[in-house]
Amino acid sequence: MPVRCEGAPAVLICWGLMASCAGPLPQATAPAVSSQSAAVFPDGPEPLPRYRSKRLALSLPLPQGPAWRIDDHSRPELIAVHPPTHSRVLVAIVRADDLVGRKQCEELALAQKLVPESPAQTLDDEVAVTQGTFDTRIRVTLRPSEDERGPLVGHVMAFGGFLRKCYVFDFSTEVARAAEEPALSSRLAFARARILGGLELDSFATISRPRPGGRDAAPGP
Repeated sequence: MPVRCEGAPAVLICWGLMASCAGPLPQATAPAVSSQSAAVFPDGPEPLPRYRSKRLALSLPLPQGPAWRIDDHSRPELIAVHPPTHSRVLVAIVRADDLVGRKQCEELALAQKLVPESPAQTLDDEVAVTQGTFDTRIRVTLRPSEDERGPLVGHVMAFGGFLRKCYVFDFSTEVARAAEEPALSSRLAFARARILGGLELDSFATISRPRPGGRDAAPGP
């Protein structure tokens, strides 16, 4: 799969090339990060702690589990925030009226403002079957600052569709300045391999229909 990353920082270009050639990875392949860099996720061989959402019928692996602030009640989607790395995970389960695939699910995610619409540089763009049956698009993107001293924001996004069910995944993370590119690259690689790669959906769960004029990400009774 070609990697479109013209103009992106060199460290992230290298990460995109490794990810597109290697395919799904059991562990993240992260560049070395100096002690002066921003925080990264520790990538040991042990299984990650998991947050299990009965409401959404899913299991989400999260490194440094207790450090995450999780909101699984105030909105249709699940939101988890990791302050030490300025990272955020969104997972939504959306019911569609018609048969869907990755394209329709991405359109639904954009229409419901689950993922950002602002232009970003694509570092990796992959089509895969995830969760055993979901036709899925996985994108890794970078939104650089106009100023070298400004923040860099990266995303790992996935849009998967099967029958009339979509799942949307968005991991976003930020570093304060361009000098911290290696930390951003490490987090993106970890999220692609370990967080998205370890996400598990309950294939037997039913999803309630959307409320009129809104979205519904909660499983039905």
